[in-house]
Amino acid sequence: MSMTYIKNIFAGFIVLFIFSLFYGCENDSVSPEQTREMTYLGKYGSSETFEHSFIKSINGIDYSFLSDGNSGLQILDISNPVNPSHVVGYNVTGYVEETFVWKRDSIPYVFIAAGTGGISIIDVKDINSAILDTILNFSGDYIRAVYVDTTNKIMYAGGESKKVYLYDISNLPNVSSISTYQSFSIINEILIRGNVAYFAQDQGLDIVDVTNPQSPSRLSQGISQNYAYDIKLSGDYAYVANDINGVSIFNISNPSSPAEIGFIDTYDNALGCAIDGNVLYVAEDESGVEAYDISSPSHPALLAIYDTQGNALGVTVFRGLLFVADNIDYVVLKYP
Repeated sequence: MSMTYIKNIFAGFIVLFIFSLFYGCENDSVSPEQTREMTYLGKYGSSETFEHSFIKSINGIDYSFLSDGNSGLQILDISNPVNPSHVVGYNVTGYVEETFVWKRDSIPYVFIAAGTGGISIIDVKDINSAILDTILNFSGDYIRAVYVDTTNKIMYAGGESKKVYLYDISNLPNVSSISTYQSFSIINEILIRGNVAYFAQDQGLDIVDVTNPQSPSRLSQGISQNYAYDIKLSGDYAYVANDINGVSIFNISNPSSPAEIGFIDTYDNALGCAIDGNVLYVAEDESGVEAYDISSPSHPALLAIYDTQGNALGVTVFRGLLFVADNIDYVVLKYP
């Protein structure tokens, strides 16, 4: 065997070794062959724009309270997820961006963020005959997000004026203003855990101490890049749907000093997210929905994908099923 032949073989092994270093380990989470499709169960269609849903069981029936843009609030019976059925629609002033449902004593209330229409609070004790109890206007602000701290009975609302409004709702249908918090960008989503508030905004995440709701104080700000559209919490970790920058994962055990410990480079814009156990679901606009294993938050692994027909704007998990606000459709999926 010639020395030249031996050198050629050795050189070939070197090339293969280098190739494996740079390409074979490019994504050590899950290869495309290992990913699975989610199972399509059913859908409900409309002529408007589904952006967000809040699911609540009332009197033993599972209902989805669906944001339907200019068509207002749509209430669906999802007890049979294969065939969600329309129960009733409720038109409010403005463009319905988001809903939140809270049962106060024996009466369930729907809180509706309705753009220039402010906040509408609707009594749905009789699901077929909703009663508008309260309308809150905010001096021309466009309200995009609403959240209810059910423990402290405080409603939070925020929008394009970079403000978050806090209201005492302990005596519904009467409400009273507590304070207004000045944030640093447009409010896209609000989440409260304990005495800490998380405001997802166009310029990142604002983390705020609300122990004293009359005087909220900032703990940290701007810890994510680009537009923070949604946020979900699991243990000591925050998962931020971060538009073109995918999903940012932060350790928030110290809210005053959050640290980014992971990142998901999603296929498309990350617009919404939901968590069920160790699985994170991400609504990704034209690319549909992706599922990730987050049992190791610093090393999320792709599990499954589903390319919906429309634009996946938001995702909700209920009883182990995925409900996707897919623009013109409301799609029900199952994984695994």
